[in-house]
Amino acid sequence: MSTPTRRTALTAATALTGAATVAALSPAALAAPSGRTTPVVSDSAAVTPQEAASRAVAATSSLLSHFQAETDPDMLIEQYPRQEHDPEFTYVWPLSQARAALTELIAALDGPGPGADTGNLDTAAADAALIRAQEHYWYPAGGTTGLPGYTAATNSTDGANGDFFYDDNDWIALLEIEQHLFTGGARGDLDRVGQLLELFRSGESTDPTLASPGGIDWTQGDWNHDRNTVSTFPSAKVALRWYQLTGEEKALEDALRWMAWGRDTLLAPNGLYWDNIKPDGAIDRTQWTYNQGVPLGCEVLAYEITGEKEYRERALSLVEAIIGFYEPFTRGAGLDTQPIQFNAILASNLLLAESVLGAQVQGRTIVEAYAARLWEDRRDPETDLVTGSRETESGTHLLDQAGFARTLALAALGRPLWRHLS
Repeated sequence: MSTPTRRTALTAATALTGAATVAALSPAALAAPSGRTTPVVSDSAAVTPQEAASRAVAATSSLLSHFQAETDPDMLIEQYPRQEHDPEFTYVWPLSQARAALTELIAALDGPGPGADTGNLDTAAADAALIRAQEHYWYPAGGTTGLPGYTAATNSTDGANGDFFYDDNDWIALLEIEQHLFTGGARGDLDRVGQLLELFRSGESTDPTLASPGGIDWTQGDWNHDRNTVSTFPSAKVALRWYQLTGEEKALEDALRWMAWGRDTLLAPNGLYWDNIKPDGAIDRTQWTYNQGVPLGCEVLAYEITGEKEYRERALSLVEAIIGFYEPFTRGAGLDTQPIQFNAILASNLLLAESVLGAQVQGRTIVEAYAARLWEDRRDPETDLVTGSRETESGTHLLDQAGFARTLALAALGRPLWRHLS
C-alpha cells in the first residue's frame, strides 16, 4: 500500500502553527488555574432550540451538497471547490467527522426538543450513504500487525489504500458506539468495534528500549514512530465503552493502563496534554483541543464505571485547565484559534462530562457560545459553508465544514443524549 501525502501535509502545516502558539505563551499563561472559572457573559444573541436545530440542518445540508463526489454519490471530496491535486475521494479522517456531524444531527432531530424542517435533506438516506462510503476504506487483509482496519485513502481504481492510522480507526469505532447508544442498539456496528479494539491492542508499544515505553502508535507507517495522545486516549475511550457494553474486564484493564501511560508521559504542568512523544523521548508540546477533550471523556467514563473519586477530580481539574488556557467564552481567544474539527471533539466530551459530573463543567454554556460565534463570524450566509478554512488556502476543507456542522448539531442536542457522545 502506498503512503498518502495528506497526513504529512496537514501535520506539517498545523504543528508549526500550534508550536508557535505555545512558544509565545508566557509562564503565567501556562500555569494551571487555581480555581473554578466563571464564564464571561456572551455578546451573542440567545438562540432558541428551534434556531439551533435549523442552523445544524443548514450546515449539514451544505456539507452534503457541496462535498458530494462527482464519480460516486455516496462519497465525499476533500475540498470545495475541488483543487487540482486533490484525491478522487476525501481521506477517511474528514469522512469520519462528516459522518459524526450527521449522526449527531439525526440524534438532535429525533430527540427531545422542537426539531427543525430538514427541507431537501433526507437524513436516513444520507446516513446510509456515508456508512457505505466508510466501508470503501475497509482493508480486510490487514496492515502491518495483520489485523484489518480502515486505511487512510480509497479511490475507484485501487480501492482501500494508504497506511493505517490508529486515530482514524478510533473515530470510526467511537462513532459506531455513539450511533448504537443513540438508537438503543438499532444502529451502529458493534462487531466492527470489536475488530477495531483488537487493532488498537496490536498498536500498543511494548519496546522496552523506547523512552517511556507504552502508549499506542499514531500510525503503522514506517515513516513515523510517534506515540500520541490522539491515538492512545481515543483507544482507551473505545475500550471503556466496550467494557460498559460487554463487561469484558480486559477492556477496562487496557483502558486504565493506556490512560495511566498518557498521564505519566504527556500531561503537562499546566494540566493539559501535549501531542506526542518521539522514540528518543522528545515531546511535541503542542496542546490541541481534541487532545484535552478525549482524555476528559476517558476520566469521566472511568469515574462512571469505577465510582473512584480520583477520576472525577482529574476530570474537573482538566476542565479548569481547558477554561483557563483556551478562554472558550471570549471571542477570538485560544479556542477560536484552534481547528474547528478539534474543537468539536472537545465540545462533545464537555457535554459528556457535564451529563455525568454536573453543571460545574459548563459544557452546555461553552458549546452554545462557541456555536453562536461560528454562525455569526465564520458562516457564508449564501452557502452555509464555513469561511476562513484553516485546512486549505482556497475554498472550504471538509474537515472545517464537518467541525462547523458537528458543533452546531451538538448545540442542538438534547441533554438526555449527552452521555452517549463520543
